[in-house]
Amino acid sequence: MSVNTSSTENRIISFIKQNPLISIYIIMFTIAWSVMIPQALYAQGIISVQLPGILEIFIGWSPAIAALIVYGVLAGRTGIREIFGRFLIWRVGFRWYFIGIFLLAVIILGGIGLHVLFGGARPVIPAAGKPLWEVAVTVLVFLLLLSLFNTEEIVWRGIAIPRLRDRFGMLVTVLLIAIPEVILHLPLFWDTSIPFYQTVGIYWFSAFSIAMVVIYVYVFNMTKGSLIIVTLLHASQNAWSTLLSDNSARPFHFTVALAWVIALILIVATRSHLGHQRDKE
Repeated sequence: MSVNTSSTENRIISFIKQNPLISIYIIMFTIAWSVMIPQALYAQGIISVQLPGILEIFIGWSPAIAALIVYGVLAGRTGIREIFGRFLIWRVGFRWYFIGIFLLAVIILGGIGLHVLFGGARPVIPAAGKPLWEVAVTVLVFLLLLSLFNTEEIVWRGIAIPRLRDRFGMLVTVLLIAIPEVILHLPLFWDTSIPFYQTVGIYWFSAFSIAMVVIYVYVFNMTKGSLIIVTLLHASQNAWSTLLSDNSARPFHFTVALAWVIALILIVATRSHLGHQRDKE
């Protein structure tokens, strides 16, 4: 029995060492989906038992847990410090902090503005009418909580980009990140307690995700691989979506279009390198 157990452990460790990124994806998906799928099944009335809400923490922490396991196997504490050390890259210029916090607000408001400009009804903006201080406090709270409880950027940007970009080039890297990122969120499209995903649908969500990955990759490359800025960007994306969007489909369509305009400008302006300069790595 112990021989078989040891053999199985050796095969697992060997697989992780040969396929670290795939291993991270497998662990991350297993942890996240073990919570997301039962939530979706409960929302659909297929099962009658609802998971405790505290387990949702593991959805956001699943990337960090996966990274800790895999890099612990690969290089022990040194490997773990290598990945999480990217959070210490903070001297990147004030403008990147500004972009990280406010870019998504500009894109979302721009989408709403285009929607109204082309004849759409003015949507209800949740933050409208609230005092500026209240909006500011809400954003700060969102940024803090979402930065702590959503660790996706450790995997998508901190690990996947450096492992993929030199081998496949930046545009293929974008797809190799965007596809699993969309797949990770698939159970949410059956979770009726989160109306956004049912309203916008998988195709528009996928289009938005691909455009945003281009932007995230560019920001990551331009900030010397800092995980602080892309984590702020991701947290602000969720924060501003909550404060500025009423989950209507048409304004989101224009938001997607605006995100694609920015993404295409970055691709053309950087000749598809998206800020990556191999000779400076």
